[in-house]
Amino acid sequence: MSAVRYAYAKARHWRASPLVSAWAAVRYALTGDTGYFRSHAGWRLSRIHRGSLEEGR
Repeated sequence: MSAVRYAYAKARHWRASPLVSAWAAVRYALTGDTGYFRSHAGWRLSRIHRGSLEEGR
């Protein structure tokens, strides 16, 4: 469950929409990778992958 919270919070911090953030968090929890998603108010493509959780600590 902490992986879902981590990915959702990071995606929201990067200003992805709540729906996109939730989808990215579910994908991260299941596969360890969100794939690319629009963030920073649509200006960038971002990706969170396994190992990011350890890097953020």
